[in-house]
Amino acid sequence: MKLHAILTTAAFSLLALTNIATAAPKKLLVVTITAGFRHGPAIEAAEKVLPEIAAKSGGELAFEFLSEPGPKPNAGPKPVRTRLMTEAQWSDEEVKYKAAEEKAKGEQGAWNAKVKELFATKLSAAGLASYDGVIFCNTTGDLPLPDGDALVNWVKSGKAFIGMHAATDTLGKMQPYYEMINGTFAGHPWGGGGTYTFANHEPAHPAVAMFQPEFQWKDEIYQYTHFNPESVRVLISIDMAKSQPQAPYHVPVSWVRDVGTGRLFYTNLGHNASSWTDETYQKHITAGIRWALKLIDGPAEVNPAISAQQGLKSIAATAGAVLKIDAAALEAKALAKAKSDPAWATKLAAEGDTYRSLPSPKKDAPPAEIEKASAAKTDLLKKLVADIEK
Repeated sequence: MKLHAILTTAAFSLLALTNIATAAPKKLLVVTITAGFRHGPAIEAAEKVLPEIAAKSGGELAFEFLSEPGPKPNAGPKPVRTRLMTEAQWSDEEVKYKAAEEKAKGEQGAWNAKVKELFATKLSAAGLASYDGVIFCNTTGDLPLPDGDALVNWVKSGKAFIGMHAATDTLGKMQPYYEMINGTFAGHPWGGGGTYTFANHEPAHPAVAMFQPEFQWKDEIYQYTHFNPESVRVLISIDMAKSQPQAPYHVPVSWVRDVGTGRLFYTNLGHNASSWTDETYQKHITAGIRWALKLIDGPAEVNPAISAQQGLKSIAATAGAVLKIDAAALEAKALAKAKSDPAWATKLAAEGDTYRSLPSPKKDAPPAEIEKASAAKTDLLKKLVADIEK
């Protein structure tokens, strides 16, 4: 009997291992087509790195790429007239460029039609049924997504959506999409050449467990419209006190959310090709993908108090720098007040966000215009400080 029990246990164990080994991989469609700015180096890096991640997944992940159908028609750079050019030579350059423009314009229609057909095939309700998840990898602009509601409903049915960097600079006019991803690009004051400090609010969450509670990263960081702190669990934010430029509002960087019975993971990191080749970033996106597919678990309950808290910290940091006051003391007062009155904190953080809508004159604007704009921002900061102090 003992031998029989041992053999039976071994058989079940072998069967379990066989089932794991033969389980179908989670199939994800990776979209890298762009209709706006194209992060060429980052996309090229992603198209190399993601298959490597799949290869290392032990059959758990499989990626299919929806890439551009050949190079986008382009007339090339406009000619520049040099001092040595004769009128005839310059005229000849202009004629050649105009012909190239007309040729590219003619080819663009056919190229757009191919892209539209690809989206109609892969991202329609019927096409989406073939996948467990979709990744928008540095997509941009008004892509020809056939039905935004169909995509959202597909995610709600239990599927995964993953957005990387410029996925929030995509379909900014399509409400179902931007409400699902929960943000639309509204500038990047923190450019890709800078290194910034970030706060990891939840180091135990698998999607960000590879980052320290405070860490530095070189990347391009967006600010957003259509961001609703009541809809997501923010995992990473920019630390405004330790980054430049400073602004009195919350800048979320990575978040997760439940979408019906499905999941969404978004990270703003990934503008630079160097991010994609970094082992820590690869761990970040791999964990985010696996979390969105429910292969690993971690909380998704919304945490709007984090956004309010980060807004207050940003107000204190910016006011300290601009008004030359004690930022640490102001932050302590704001957080203490927020603890006893969360509604006040949410309201003040939202008021701080209006700083972004104040006019920012061009560098060559008249001095009076520059001074007026600066005064308006200073007045808002003074008002926010007075509200904390009272």
